[in-house]
Amino acid sequence: MSHPQIAAFARLAKENTPPTRTLIGQKTLISRTMHAFDYDAVHDEIVVNSPLAQAILIFRGGADGEEPPVRYIQGPRTQIVGTGYGALDAVTVDGINNEIFLPVASNSVLVFDRSATGDVAPKRVLHGPDTQIQFAAPGDRGALPAVGVDPMHNLVIVPSRNSLLIFDRNAGGNAKPLRVISGPKTELGGGKPHVYAPKGWIVAMAARGSIGVWSINDNGDVPPRWRIPVTKITGMNVNGVEIDPVHKELMVPTGNGNTVFTFSVPEIFD
Repeated sequence: MSHPQIAAFARLAKENTPPTRTLIGQKTLISRTMHAFDYDAVHDEIVVNSPLAQAILIFRGGADGEEPPVRYIQGPRTQIVGTGYGALDAVTVDGINNEIFLPVASNSVLVFDRSATGDVAPKRVLHGPDTQIQFAAPGDRGALPAVGVDPMHNLVIVPSRNSLLIFDRNAGGNAKPLRVISGPKTELGGGKPHVYAPKGWIVAMAARGSIGVWSINDNGDVPPRWRIPVTKITGMNVNGVEIDPVHKELMVPTGNGNTVFTFSVPEIFD
């Protein structure tokens, strides 16, 4: 059985290349069922949630070995509460506006100050029927998706079943989304959306093991502008997507091969 860990690899690593460093061990407080983390390039910090401890852990960017977090958010005031169908497994950091976003199983998005530590209340909570947020149906045991943040256009994109809800970044309470991308033509498939703000593109999982690209200005039943049929090309499933604007690449992890595929897609970034 593998132990919970965060492994760092060289960008051009292939096949059985070993990691350059590994964050692992009891002092890290990292737990199983964390399926995604985020990196704050502004402050050089790694932000990851610990679902079993119902906490958010913040490490320095160069953390290695059994290194403890520099801060953690945990306690009853945080409202970080999981259920049998809410894994609390994905978190998003906005280093420009100094905020951390965490979806929780109550169909809510908690927003914390980036520098918060200990048992602190969220600075705002996005929740209510008008938000249209629905992370999982009762009885489902699937993971919760993370949100995407666009600090350039001041937007937050919240996946809701097979829809993308686009809110003002500062939205809280029972706020209505500005726009909703939803319908059969969208082919949306859940997972964390990523925003390439300079072009206003939303990159997210699509149906049938694909990655799709939409605009932050899209509304309604809009098909993706681009679509990469990952499963058709590789024969493996899609567990998410990460963007690398510097090298104009998309990285796609898979669950049925413990593999990360890298696709060159300059047309998205040019």
